[in-house]
Amino acid sequence: MLRALRRAAPVDALIRRHGPQPSELRREEVAIMAGISPAYYARLEEGRETEPCDQVLHGLSRAFDLDAAASEHMFDVAHPRERPQVSQQVVRTVEGWYHAPVFAVNHQLDVLAANSLARTLFKGMDHADNLMRHAFLAPVAHQFFPDWEQEARSKVAHLRAATDGEHTSPALRDLVEQLCSESKEFRQLWSRGDMDPGEFKHMYHPEIGHLNLRHDTLNMQSSPDVLLFVCSADPGTSSEEALTLLSILAADDE
Repeated sequence: MLRALRRAAPVDALIRRHGPQPSELRREEVAIMAGISPAYYARLEEGRETEPCDQVLHGLSRAFDLDAAASEHMFDVAHPRERPQVSQQVVRTVEGWYHAPVFAVNHQLDVLAANSLARTLFKGMDHADNLMRHAFLAPVAHQFFPDWEQEARSKVAHLRAATDGEHTSPALRDLVEQLCSESKEFRQLWSRGDMDPGEFKHMYHPEIGHLNLRHDTLNMQSSPDVLLFVCSADPGTSSEEALTLLSILAADDE
């Protein structure tokens, strides 16, 4: 389906860059417009990645300029079974944050919605649709998180808490099985049973440098199964300046 959409997509916007009008969009161009990495998009189109989150599908809908009916059909093709839903109230709440990266996630850390700063912060990275897979399976995770071991322990602690409570689901168990199968580091941490999620995130972005951010997890009364991850900087710090630069980059992306 993605290959057919790419070949049928309008290419007027690319004339100026390519000279003579190209016959179809390239994979790299679709990926850039959708806010995902070219490698991840290639896996989607080839059927090697079969579980894109709603955020990725929304990006593809924008890239292909789909109307509501066509977008709904793409969602149905991508998720023939029941999928996590996020309300427009949640989306509006997330998008209303302008000075900090904010994610709406479920208990297996699928990204259900993200504001412009969060999208720009994770732009172009593999597995950005699930924060667990991103930490353990994305090739750039160790560079993105300079203190990767602390970040990994924090992620595992969150997942451990989710599996020990009432929110355990087949999707969450499948995620744990996948990570145990594909990541030796996850297997080792999972077997230890750590339960300290940590409250700070140290990240490195190639365009804005290091960020040391306070990480808060908020519950939404209107959506009990949705968590908000808010990453804020202390006033007067270099990280606050970095977030200001990130907001400028995010505005350019929009």
